[in-house]
Amino acid sequence: MKIFKKAILLMAITGILSAYACSNDDGDNSINEPPKSEVPSNMTGDWMDSWSWLMQYEFEPLLYNPTNKVWFHGSYDAWSMDPRPGFGLQIDGEGNFIWTVMVSTSTGGCQVYTAEYLSGTVVINENKITFLPKVRRKKYHSVCNPGNNFDRDEDKSSFSLNFKVSDGESYNGSEVKVLTLIHPDGSETAYSQTKN
Repeated sequence: MKIFKKAILLMAITGILSAYACSNDDGDNSINEPPKSEVPSNMTGDWMDSWSWLMQYEFEPLLYNPTNKVWFHGSYDAWSMDPRPGFGLQIDGEGNFIWTVMVSTSTGGCQVYTAEYLSGTVVINENKITFLPKVRRKKYHSVCNPGNNFDRDEDKSSFSLNFKVSDGESYNGSEVKVLTLIHPDGSETAYSQTKN
């Protein structure tokens, strides 16, 4: 039941990301260098989704490689990669970001997964973070309904989310901080990292 609830939550996150823009399959639009801002130190680093955090997986910045357009380092899926990748949001001090989302369900032996990869820059003002994607790629794979499969570029329009950074519960003796992204519909997505 916990796995099912997690799958529903992750599907909602992917749906929210997708709802910001319609798909765009050409992927070759030239884009000027987007703005970015210096990021407060309490927001930098690898912010992991709950599953990756609990499993102590490392963030994988090349879940999708935009240079050679290959997913999962050429593996069948993310769970076939060695080592197993962690998913979440990576933000550096210069305002660059990579955001990876994986959603998987299996019903009646039919594996279905959706992977989304975004990278670009961020602008942070008080409690609002604006994402300006330079790369936005989405892959859908269904074992039982391969006619629905796709691997395409998505629209790279910017979008903004409110956020908060707070202390989380200690884990394995380490202090934890939590980045909570607040979506326009009021739903929240939390990512965790160990305090330095």
